[in-house]
Amino acid sequence: MPIDEEQPDVAITISNEAKRMLQEKFVSSGVAGVLSLIPGVGAAVIELMTELAIQRINNRVNEMFEHFTAKIREVGEEKFDREWFRGEEFQTLLFEAFRQLNVTHDREKIEMLGTALANSGAPGFKDEERKDLFVRFVRDLTLQHIRTLVELVPTHLPMPASRQSGVQPLDEETARRLKWSSRPKVTPRTGDLLALQMLHAYGLVEENITSSIVQPSLPSRFTTEGQIRDAWRIFSKNIEHPTVTRTFRLSPLGDEFLKFMGLPKPPSPVGD
Repeated sequence: MPIDEEQPDVAITISNEAKRMLQEKFVSSGVAGVLSLIPGVGAAVIELMTELAIQRINNRVNEMFEHFTAKIREVGEEKFDREWFRGEEFQTLLFEAFRQLNVTHDREKIEMLGTALANSGAPGFKDEERKDLFVRFVRDLTLQHIRTLVELVPTHLPMPASRQSGVQPLDEETARRLKWSSRPKVTPRTGDLLALQMLHAYGLVEENITSSIVQPSLPSRFTTEGQIRDAWRIFSKNIEHPTVTRTFRLSPLGDEFLKFMGLPKPPSPVGD
């Protein structure tokens, strides 16, 4: 039975059930009981956990589930299997997202977590085996990493294909493959290299290293032994210190990660 036949606003129902799951987990953890054994300090920590910190976490949870609900409505509630969100795999993702909410107040990351939780049960992602890996990436990557990845997303067809005239338009799959094959490459500046190297270590970008020997400017003919020695010295120096160029581009894993996170976001309608 489609889930919208059970519940007219299933997104809110799923959201409430997930929140309750988190609350029950916190209550059953026994943290307060352990801290109560520490005189003075324990009481202070418990006060923080039960008042200010819990209020902040609740605000983050509510914000995350607002994005969760919005994504389900955007995709279409009838396309989701409600039972997926009651299963163990979703529970694991949910607790990982909650753990991240404890250590991040960044609203962009909170939105990414909400979108990812919704997409975990969406068509095209439900059978994705790397969902937990993608959610953990949110914790490890900074906003600089995320923005760098988004800048590497292919958005345009290569020039010859985009200038077709009088030719049958490309089908969607062909256009997608052409965009991907001509996806942007970036040569990092000094400040960007570390971020790109970390993304490469995670498998989210591909790195290509090329080296070349600069051809020295030499006379057309040698007339003295000194000219020969100078030419050999220049040639040897270029061999020892070739010009090295590093370029990076989005990897298939990086592309799937961004899609799972709902990135890049579609442009807002004019007037919003």
